[in-house]
Amino acid sequence: MFKKGLLLIGLGIGIALAIGLFQYFKPAKDHGAQPIQSSLLAAELHAAFNSVDSSEFLEIGEVVAVSGIVQSAGESSLLLHPGISCAMATPLSDPEALIGTEIKVKGRLVGFDELFGEVQLDFVSVIES
Repeated sequence: MFKKGLLLIGLGIGIALAIGLFQYFKPAKDHGAQPIQSSLLAAELHAAFNSVDSSEFLEIGEVVAVSGIVQSAGESSLLLHPGISCAMATPLSDPEALIGTEIKVKGRLVGFDELFGEVQLDFVSVIES
């Protein structure tokens, strides 16, 4: 009886471990292949999150296309004026050349950072520059 109990406990631990490892090594969802659900100007997107009705207008996790002027750029991030923070899916080759230019990006809407007053996007890729 005691051996059957140990066998069942071992089997339960093995199954839990297998499920955990499967979830851990599962590849991340490719947001770059998802279709664009909304297309906005950077000022419109920023204003939507500053208003009370932003939850009715946009949904977190939605893939959006945003057009705006690059305020600052790094290898893995962009900041569009007036406050759209973009975490790039792949590093930019020449981020300094983008500063001051108008571009269109595609990314997943993460939310609004109230501390910095920025709308955050991740898995961002440049559509037009």
